[in-house]
Amino acid sequence: MADVRIVLVEPQEPMNLGAVARAMRNFGLKELYVVNPGPRVGPPWAKEAYWLAVHAEEVLEGAKAVGSLEEALEGVHLVVATTGRPRELYPAPVRTPKEVAQVLRRTRGKAALVFGRETFGLTNEELDLAHLVGSIPTAPEQPSLNLAQAVVVFAYELFALGQGEGEEGVAELRALEAFFQDLGRYLLEIGFTDQNRFPYAMRRLRRIFHKALLTPGEVQMLRGLLHQSRYAMGRKDAGD
Repeated sequence: MADVRIVLVEPQEPMNLGAVARAMRNFGLKELYVVNPGPRVGPPWAKEAYWLAVHAEEVLEGAKAVGSLEEALEGVHLVVATTGRPRELYPAPVRTPKEVAQVLRRTRGKAALVFGRETFGLTNEELDLAHLVGSIPTAPEQPSLNLAQAVVVFAYELFALGQGEGEEGVAELRALEAFFQDLGRYLLEIGFTDQNRFPYAMRRLRRIFHKALLTPGEVQMLRGLLHQSRYAMGRKDAGD
């Protein structure tokens, strides 16, 4: 199974941080990254966080505070962004926690489970970085969960599924984002879309490619295809 990193984006409540650390300890997760923690949270981590990090102080003490989500995802091969808010268009396939765990079981390398702010979750731009979107089915009368509760659900499904040998390697986020940069330039060059419709077009294409869980070799092949296409168009324009 993939080595899983928990990423919290801009948490505001120190007790949520402590409860997340405890949930991670309950289900065997150790690596915690915190993006732009609020001033009440730390670092150094607030004493309120330690109140709820019962027997999980080592997870909390090992947590890394970073300045951006991109920094928190360094070295990650598979990104799962979680959300409880309905969106007009998700940039990646939406899966339940159990389905997310099944994907991670057949994935080698580092994976990240990304959780958003207590108030409004993740932005559309942050969701764009995800290969999968994880969503917990809830009753419509009360759809939102506490941050630590959401971490518990995903962590439990990972733990319950057990350890399995990876069957495939997924391309690192950095390589995949380089491909999307190439693809975006290419779409504008050939007039497939314009600047006004570009974000929507890219979000739909991200969704298509994320469904494939591209391997490093597949990303390299697709980038080569775009490069060769540009080269061929240049030769044609030159009359060759």
